[in-house]
Amino acid sequence: MNTVSEGWDTARKAAEQRRDDQIERGKTLATQATRWFDRVKEFRSAADQFMVLQTPSETDRRLHRAYLAQIIAAGEELAILCRVQDLAPNSPGITLEAIEAELELLHGTLAGEHYLSATQRQAILAEVFEHGAQSKA
Repeated sequence: MNTVSEGWDTARKAAEQRRDDQIERGKTLATQATRWFDRVKEFRSAADQFMVLQTPSETDRRLHRAYLAQIIAAGEELAILCRVQDLAPNSPGITLEAIEAELELLHGTLAGEHYLSATQRQAILAEVFEHGAQSKA
């Protein structure tokens, strides 16, 4: 089994990235947005590895929640900056709407993974996978 420092090295990198983001204030919003989306992609990869492909330990769950909260905070800050300033994207698809949509997904991940009880989560999964398209939900 991986140690915390080995397994969640990406979370440490995210904290360092947050520090670097503070330095990057002078760069364009599009650059910051592109970098944030890259961090989201890295988070999802780490989350798949430690939260989906194996049974997560309590430490894995806490690190997942902390890492996710950091990414959400950075995204919320980016969305505020995009509202105050005009976001002139240099990459297709980098819009305020795309940032807000990703934030909504991240908030859903946080709520579903950390604020539902195991019983609630199992009930939802059973409903979705047992009834599929016939579900009344």
